[in-house]
Amino acid sequence: MKSIRQTGLPPTSPNISLPGQWARALAAAGIVAGLYGSLGGSALLFLLIFIGLVMLGGLLLQTLGPRKIELAHTLSSSQPTAGNGVLVAVSLSFRSRLPIPWLMIEERWTCGDHRLLLFPGFRREFQYTYRLEGLTRGRQQLLCCRVSWGDLPGWFTGTTATEAGHSFKVLPSPLYLGKRQSEEGAGWLPDQVPSRGRQRPDEGFDIRNYQPGDPMSRVHWKNTARRGFLQSRVPEREKGRMLCVVLDNCPSSYEIPWESLPPRGHSAPWEPPFERAVSAALGLLLSAERAGAYTQLFTGGWPEGMARYDGLGVIPGRVLDTLSEIAADGTRTLSRLLEDASRQWIPGMRVAVITGSPDREAALTISRLLTQGIKVDLYYVWDRKAPEKRNPAPGPGQRRPSAEAGVHVSDSAPVLSDKITALYEPGQGGGHASPEPLPGLGGSEASGPAPAATICGSLGRQGAGLYCLEPVPPAGSSGEGSTDGEVRKPSAR
Repeated sequence: MKSIRQTGLPPTSPNISLPGQWARALAAAGIVAGLYGSLGGSALLFLLIFIGLVMLGGLLLQTLGPRKIELAHTLSSSQPTAGNGVLVAVSLSFRSRLPIPWLMIEERWTCGDHRLLLFPGFRREFQYTYRLEGLTRGRQQLLCCRVSWGDLPGWFTGTTATEAGHSFKVLPSPLYLGKRQSEEGAGWLPDQVPSRGRQRPDEGFDIRNYQPGDPMSRVHWKNTARRGFLQSRVPEREKGRMLCVVLDNCPSSYEIPWESLPPRGHSAPWEPPFERAVSAALGLLLSAERAGAYTQLFTGGWPEGMARYDGLGVIPGRVLDTLSEIAADGTRTLSRLLEDASRQWIPGMRVAVITGSPDREAALTISRLLTQGIKVDLYYVWDRKAPEKRNPAPGPGQRRPSAEAGVHVSDSAPVLSDKITALYEPGQGGGHASPEPLPGLGGSEASGPAPAATICGSLGRQGAGLYCLEPVPPAGSSGEGSTDGEVRKPSAR
């Protein structure tokens, strides 16, 4: 429960309609008095007395009306998540020497408005609740709170308002992806973290097979001589399965491709891609928190240019605040962010890279990390086609290199395209992609043309785990009309 108390509201606010209220009442009284003086009659006398009583009541209400108004807001959840609602309990109290005919409370939040009409009479305290639905990630603020009251005819009113609002933060809704399995290409979940106690060497915990990029100082020569192949010692942080989450917030990474735009007439709710990326980052951090894993968070937007969080156990509040307020307005590309973040990475670490659509530079950086022995899981929204590589046509009698270094084929042999692809399997909680080798691409020759490659597919063939964050629309929800791909053309870039 989070309490937001708002006290010391001004007793009255400058009411620009006050002169108009009195001018209207005096004009009505003058007209009725003139008619009564010229025509007479009990009806006109009754109206004149009534107007006089209304003016007297208005004067008393404006001078002895509500004072010391106090409002206290209590939220049902201290950390609400995006997409859900929050219950707001309001406690109102004020002082007044007169009975109040009616009281109107208006509250304007950045996530919605609320209005309530009360009939206090002689009551001076009220409690009521209302609900704010459809919260969006970020800071939600109480923009204005205004309390109005008046007499029964509504001729004379008073108002008190404030613009100094309070706020609360809405966390992103956590998104959990992946299957709990140890097959190659599957994403690592923190509940697979082994215990941190000492293990026997034959369990492969303290000592593992040598991986490219391991320094020679970590090679276990005695075990290497006994087994006949290189083995390396595992550092303490690597034994704990350290998880690094890299969240890309560069706006160019989240530009929607023209072929992925929703069709015209599409009325289904649509979630921005960056929101799904932030939700995936929080889901990974929460999973690691429950498992007690060593976690790191790298993203842009902090004063130092790159946020960094290292820790075990409970996620500090500053990290949750960053995920609540971060926007896709970073100036660092994913490639530069990975370059800076990987300075202290060691082989064997698990890295989760979250982006909208990886470009060629980011793919090259991830490929280099994979060759250094770092395990990379790529969370993406859209995939891109890999750039084609065209080799110059050889002259007569010249030999042409194939995809494998040092192997030559004749001119009549088909060219092996270095384009690669990945086969996707449906996963739990989200689209999971596991790289599988394609038939016919195991040798140096291909019997037919290779299928078109994608950047993520190429990284999957190199050992990266692939997770697609793009939601799959339900059947029959595409709406009416033709798709944008049929009527729109891609913009030249």
